[in-house]
Amino acid sequence: MISLIGFLSLCLSTFFSFLILLPKSIININVKYLFLFLKTSTFLICISFLSLVIAYINSDFSNFNVFQNSHSEKPLIYKISGTWGNHEGSILLWLCMISIYGFLYSLTSRSLDNFKINVIKIQNAIFLIFAFFIIFTSNPFLVNTVEVKEGLGLNPILQDPALAIHPPMLYLGYVGFSLVFSLGVASLLNNNDNKSWIAETKKWSIISWTFLTSGIALGSYWAYYELGWGGWWFWDPVENISLMPWIVGLALVHSLIMIRGEQAIERWIVFLSILCFSLSVLGTFLVRSGILTSVHSFASDASRGLFILLIFFLTTGFGFLVFLIKSPTKKNNLNLLLINKTSALIINNILMIIAMLTILLGTIYPIIIEVLTNTRISVGGPYFNSTVLPILLPGFLLMSIAPVLSWQSNKIKKFKVYVLFFLILSCLVSIYSYFTNFNIWGFLGIILGLWIILASILSIILRYKFLISFSYLKSINSFIAHIGVGVMIIGITFSSVYQNEYSFNISLGDEINIDNNMLKLENIKIVEEKNYQSLKAAFSLTKKNEIIGHIFPAKNYYPVSKMITTEAGIYHDWLKDIYITLGNEENNIWSIKVYLNPLVSFIWIGVFIMVFSGFVAVFKK
Repeated sequence: MISLIGFLSLCLSTFFSFLILLPKSIININVKYLFLFLKTSTFLICISFLSLVIAYINSDFSNFNVFQNSHSEKPLIYKISGTWGNHEGSILLWLCMISIYGFLYSLTSRSLDNFKINVIKIQNAIFLIFAFFIIFTSNPFLVNTVEVKEGLGLNPILQDPALAIHPPMLYLGYVGFSLVFSLGVASLLNNNDNKSWIAETKKWSIISWTFLTSGIALGSYWAYYELGWGGWWFWDPVENISLMPWIVGLALVHSLIMIRGEQAIERWIVFLSILCFSLSVLGTFLVRSGILTSVHSFASDASRGLFILLIFFLTTGFGFLVFLIKSPTKKNNLNLLLINKTSALIINNILMIIAMLTILLGTIYPIIIEVLTNTRISVGGPYFNSTVLPILLPGFLLMSIAPVLSWQSNKIKKFKVYVLFFLILSCLVSIYSYFTNFNIWGFLGIILGLWIILASILSIILRYKFLISFSYLKSINSFIAHIGVGVMIIGITFSSVYQNEYSFNISLGDEINIDNNMLKLENIKIVEEKNYQSLKAAFSLTKKNEIIGHIFPAKNYYPVSKMITTEAGIYHDWLKDIYITLGNEENNIWSIKVYLNPLVSFIWIGVFIMVFSGFVAVFKK
């Protein structure tokens, strides 16, 4: 019954969205009825998604999707997250979010009715395309033809709190760019007469980019402790796919900031708006077509992949066709100087687009080669580290000096103060690098991260009078975002360049010395959990004869899926993580790997600062 309600709600929602698209020559309705149709459609698609959630919570195995992806013994959180832990459910969530974004826009927009209606129509056209995709190829409400008592269970690696909320956060970013796309195309159709579209695009771009940042960070943190590889980023194809719209979205946000300074580059903003959503749809196609091999991908139906590829060509083709035909022709006078904020932002934008294209090439090149030659090749970390990082490095350099630049002139206030602090910082980092294992990437990363932080703090101190108010927080918000980037760069640099890896064979009661700490294997036991068995090792960590913590690496066996997963044990410290994975046992001797990851916590702190800054920026006019 619940599946029938869900499917009927989906179909009715599609019907009301279709009514919104009908031209006035066919159906002459008042504007208020148009918004009523939108509200009704949004309400119905939310009912449809909630119906699927309820089916999972109740373990309704008459629903084929629930049968394939759930089990009655699963904890409640994983029953709920199982709703979007599969292809059909995740696309339904995607569809629901498209409608919610359109609905929220209709409530908050202050634009003229003609422009607002165009935005809503474009957003509903996107909704309809994905709705037809679900109804005809990915229906999550199919009913089993035979009675079944138990489900097949959810993929064990998806049964994790971080990954339970990772897809919704990621989708809030991806789908948010659909509204940015709609705003950009509507601005062309309305000949850019209504300038409020710039402010609205800025707000929704920041919201989408912030959610996407949160989603990527959650996925990265999950990979850090769940996969047991000792790292947090592996240039996996699905990671690359999420990174591309993030980079373009960052370029878009910075371009919208430039409008404040120069009242220009509308054409470039529209281009980036279309490109952000196009990359989101392209990523969806690559993940769900089965042509990518990744630990993150979980759909491999070629027919579905072709349908999404068609969606990609429809949305991208329509967007860029309107862009070419209706793009603004007036020339904006850019105040380009040798070194000012406008010049720095333009160069930074160009570097970001080049970095995105480099990542795209490295991701799809193996696919092209396999199609042409039937030979599988892999492009991994060495390619991306040697190409993408050098491209982004000048961008980071520009970011380090951006806070001190002016919009309208080459002059830098308190220039001597900044130079003095930069020279002092350079000397200190040089001395540190000389007395440690010198690494050029480590040297550059440390000096860039610290200078971004220091220059931002100096700018706040020199330019603003301290006040305890939200207005003060908004005025320094861009500097706060840069501080977050600087903190993240330091975390990335230390955890990547100065990571140490050790392999040991250890028996119960043995002790090993790790970074002047004694690590002792106390015991190993099997723990029976609700839906899995856990082989858990207990290590004590001692410093100066005092126990400072315990670390519990494990291997989990899921009998329903007959899969074994590795769970890393991590001792978190502000300055370093001690990271342990449990290997095989032979004659009561266990093999373990130990990673020392210095300052890795700075990555998550930096991301948190950026996300906080993103939400503050939403309220900044």
